[in-house]
Amino acid sequence: MKKSAYILLAVLGLAAPGLQAALINKTFCIGSLSKTLSGKSVNFWGYSDCTGGGGGGMMGGGGGMMGSATVPGPILEIGAGDTLNLSLMVSMMSQEAAPYNGHTIHLHGADVQTMEDGVPETNGNKVNGDTYTWTPQEGHEGSYPYHCHVHTVKHLEMGLYSAVIVRPRSPSGAFLNQLNQDFATAYDYSQVYVLSTVDPAYHTASGDSTVFADYNPQYFLIGGREGKTTSAPAMTLAAAKGKKAAFRLIGMHSVNSTFQIKDSTGNAKPFTVYIRDGRALPVPKTLTSLDISPGQRADLIVSLPTTTGTWYPQVTYKTLRNNSPYATVYGKVTF
Repeated sequence: MKKSAYILLAVLGLAAPGLQAALINKTFCIGSLSKTLSGKSVNFWGYSDCTGGGGGGMMGGGGGMMGSATVPGPILEIGAGDTLNLSLMVSMMSQEAAPYNGHTIHLHGADVQTMEDGVPETNGNKVNGDTYTWTPQEGHEGSYPYHCHVHTVKHLEMGLYSAVIVRPRSPSGAFLNQLNQDFATAYDYSQVYVLSTVDPAYHTASGDSTVFADYNPQYFLIGGREGKTTSAPAMTLAAAKGKKAAFRLIGMHSVNSTFQIKDSTGNAKPFTVYIRDGRALPVPKTLTSLDISPGQRADLIVSLPTTTGTWYPQVTYKTLRNNSPYATVYGKVTF
């Protein structure tokens, strides 16, 4: 089939003939772990992939047979049109006392029925183990967080979050290195930046503690790592000159933030945002700075120069009160 025909099918919202959709069955567990942040040990809870087999893509962040819990949890890749059956096994897990006991998986921003939403207060969603089913349609490609929705102020802070990346597939079922079916969104490399912050006081408080009335983060992360300097970045990407790199920004932080990409002399470089919160923008936006608030996502592409160098994608975390900066966390791209 010619490219023009694929474009027409995409415009009409129809699947290409012979498109191979996948059924992806995953089972997650929850465990305890500790992370050393700025020299101090902080206790977390995290999701792990305890599937013991089954289909579906995995982009790192833990996983495997009875895998250890990580923060963030496993990052899943699925295709538009695929069906994800994501089960949460609740037994021998870290949890709070009633009424905040148990855990769920909330597919943030996903178009699902209420009974699949993982919010205990609605439609009797279970907190002692359940399966969450989602079939994202073509046109819904992008980045989606998932997190626990039991006593969210505590459980999100404890590390129960990660991401599902919805990708376009070719007619044969292979993932396309594009953000969606638009050929203009093609890329050569990609990274997922899960943004998060940590207030250690939340990790020792429980129930209805007054600690939860305020938020004072001490640690600032991308992908669960601090990355406080350009010489010790949270994320690194080895790319090639003249290629395109996609970044998927997922806001699991509880403050404001601003994303930029700077060269080694501190000059901000342009990038193009194609998708916000799981929907393609009517017109892509080329920017040098992008704000990401809690729960927001963005899928963007940057064109790397044809000369050797190093660029630094970075996130500056800011207060909710007056937008003053807390700290900047760095990534690194070499080419």
